[in-house]
Amino acid sequence: MNHKNGSPRDISPDLLKRYVEGQCTPEEAFQVDEWYASLSDETGAAAAFDQPRHLSKVQDEIQRQSPLQETPVMPLRVRRLRTFMNYAAAVVLLVGGLTTWFLLSQNKTLLKLGRNTYSTVNKTHQVRKHVFPDGSEAWLNPGTRVTYTKEDFNAKSREVTLEGEAFFEVTHDPSRPFYVHGESVQVKVLGTSFNVRANKGEAEYEVSVVTGKVSVTADKGREVTLLPHQQAVFKVASGELISEEVPVVAEKAPLWQPVSLAFTDAKLGEVVKRLEEKFDVKIRLENPNLENCRVKATFDQNRLSEILDMTMQIVDARYAMQNEEIVIRGEGCAASE
Repeated sequence: MNHKNGSPRDISPDLLKRYVEGQCTPEEAFQVDEWYASLSDETGAAAAFDQPRHLSKVQDEIQRQSPLQETPVMPLRVRRLRTFMNYAAAVVLLVGGLTTWFLLSQNKTLLKLGRNTYSTVNKTHQVRKHVFPDGSEAWLNPGTRVTYTKEDFNAKSREVTLEGEAFFEVTHDPSRPFYVHGESVQVKVLGTSFNVRANKGEAEYEVSVVTGKVSVTADKGREVTLLPHQQAVFKVASGELISEEVPVVAEKAPLWQPVSLAFTDAKLGEVVKRLEEKFDVKIRLENPNLENCRVKATFDQNRLSEILDMTMQIVDARYAMQNEEIVIRGEGCAASE
C-alpha cells in the first residue's frame, strides 16, 4: 500500500462511485477495499460499527484529499456543488461501511483484510461465490477458506491457498498460470473449470476436471495431467497420487456440474424430486406446506447451488447444507384446490 506522510493513498470519487454501483474491475475493488481498511482502526469481525465516529473519519479524509480553496468571488453554484460532492462521498462511504458491518454481523461470507492479505471464509450453510482480482471465480462449500495476497496476482502468475472444497472457474490467461495450493497437493491451470476437495483430516484429496487441462502435483513430486471428466485422487497416508475417470453413477451429475432443467408451474415437492434424481442428493422440506409452493422457471446450464438460490427466491424460503442433506425452511404455501 502506498502511503504519504503516514496517510492512506488518495482515491478518486469516481472510483468510489463505480465501486458502490458494482461497475469497477476486481483490481479496482481490491484498491477500494484496501483504502477503506486504512481508514478504520478496527478490522476484525468483532469490531462494532460506530456510525458517528465513522462519518467524522470519512469527512476528515475527504477534506484532506479535497481541500476547499474558496475565495470570496467563487460563484455560489460552485460552492454548492463542492458541498454536495463532499456530502455524496460521505454517504457513499457510509453505505460501504454499513454494508461491511452488516455482512460481519450476519455471519455471511467474510472478507478479512490484513496487510494486503485476503482470507475469505464461507461461514454460511450454503454454497457461496467468491470473485478473485483477475475475474476468476470460486464457489465455496460451507466452511471453506481461500487465502491470497495482492502480490499473488501479478504479471507472471495467480496463486491462492484452499482449505475445504470449492469449484473454480479460471479466467483464461496463457501468460499467467493459476495455482491452487492445498495442504498436500498443488493444482496448476491456464484457464479452465475444476473442483478441488482438500478438507483437513480426510484420507483423500480430489481434483475433478470439467473443462480444459489441469496439472496436479503432490508433495512427493508425483504429477498427473487431467482432461475433462477425469480426476486425481491423493491418498494422504501413502502419498499416492492416481488419475482416473470421474465415476458416473446412473448418469447423475456432480453437485458442481451445470445442468439444464425446466419447470412449468410445478410444485416445489416435484422440483425437489427432480433435483434429488439429477444430482444424487437428499433434500428435505422442513415444513410440509412448502411442497405446495409453485415454481415456474427455466435453468440453462446452472449448478445446484444456483438453482437452489433462484428457487428459494421464488418460494420465499431458504436452504442449508447439513452433512449429506439439504434442508429447505420457510412458511410454505396453502394447498391449491
